Amino acid sequence: MAVEGRTHKPVIDFERCSFCAACMEACPAELMPEMRQEIDTMRGKIYSDQDGLVHLKEGDSLPLPKCQSACPISQDVRGYLRLIARKQYTEALELIRAANALPSICGHVCHHPCESACVRANLDEALSIRSLKRFAADMAAPSLLPAKPVSSLNKKVSIIGSGPAGLAAAYELAKTGYTVEIIESYHRPGGLLAWAIPAFRLPREILQRDIDFIRQTGVEIRTGIEFGKDLTLADLEKTGTDAVIIATGTQTGLTLALENEDNYEGYQECLQFLRSISDGMTLEPGRQVIVVGGGNAAMDSARSALKQGAAKVILIYRRGPLEMPADQEEVKAALAEGVDIQFFTMPLTFITQDHRITGLACAKTELKAEDGRPSPVKIEGSDFIIPADLVISAVGQKADHDSITTGLNGKKLEADAGTLATNLPKVFVAGDFAQGSSTVVEAMANGKNRP
Repeated sequence: MAVEGRTHKPVIDFERCSFCAACMEACPAELMPEMRQEIDTMRGKIYSDQDGLVHLKEGDSLPLPKCQSACPISQDVRGYLRLIARKQYTEALELIRAANALPSICGHVCHHPCESACVRANLDEALSIRSLKRFAADMAAPSLLPAKPVSSLNKKVSIIGSGPAGLAAAYELAKTGYTVEIIESYHRPGGLLAWAIPAFRLPREILQRDIDFIRQTGVEIRTGIEFGKDLTLADLEKTGTDAVIIATGTQTGLTLALENEDNYEGYQECLQFLRSISDGMTLEPGRQVIVVGGGNAAMDSARSALKQGAAKVILIYRRGPLEMPADQEEVKAALAEGVDIQFFTMPLTFITQDHRITGLACAKTELKAEDGRPSPVKIEGSDFIIPADLVISAVGQKADHDSITTGLNGKKLEADAGTLATNLPKVFVAGDFAQGSSTVVEAMANGKNRP
């Protein structure tokens, strides 16, 4: 006679179920298939079409847990968390690296959509998945070697750009048996990871750890070489390259579109500013800084300016706190460090003297709904001036197509967003160059969609 109790007919809230399968692993129906027909049990629900929960046949795979489904690279979150709980740190890192070429980097700067999807938040709060990945990478044996390809395919791929997309593509290709080289214009590998994300957010030794691991797979990284200036497609073809992946990211900053903004001393675009800081630039004492923007680059610029000794840093954003695209932990960190964030504020024009910026004329805004996203509209009569001697634009970035066109011998690229193939034979695109500005892990996911 069947025993009815919590182990046989558990109470399941199917709206909150994440298909972690923990209950199935302990279910007696694993050994008694007839129990799978009892629709009041979890097992019965999964193998039936009752209530429209799932439609699986015996032998089918379960739906992915919500945390894994939310991850752009489909990281097996529950798998490596379980290994960490067992103190199997090397095994956890091996599992992470099965999908993730940059575990240490992601442990520091991933925007962790998995945590937003974590069903533990229904009980108390989401698990600290990003921090646990970071913990596993720190605790695992540093001598862990990458898997070598079974055999070489005798095919060479050249990747332009060593950012997250380029590194992820190189890692996947090397594991498959391709000979891979990466061409990087900066003097250190990592692309924007090496200079656009400040060292206080991504320590350089952490970046180097993941890059060293990728190099162990046989990937060659050549730095200080600018595609379109020092090297062209024709040069790569002469060295035996069978395919080229353009993964240079979005390294050109958007302007504020204010009158004569390029003609005044005291104006910088955020990527230019962050690169200068990375290369050792320091601010003069007493600088009054305004950062315009609301993303992570704006937060990085504002915090970097403060850490460099700026007397005051004000960040202005056209919309409100709910619309701000920066990660909430970055916003909180900026506020805690003393950045003054002024919402619903838009720049109007520079205040100057002798071609030097002395302030920024601004106005308050309000959001008005039109087609799509509500737009910020100036409130008449709300003009005011913020004193400043340095204004940093952090309103977005775009890809530099001109230098790529030069490197492709004057041929312009036309890319298919789905396949990442282009109108040029054996030339592909990846990452932010292909899809526009995104996050580190989203760029990695795009880079893994290799040719």
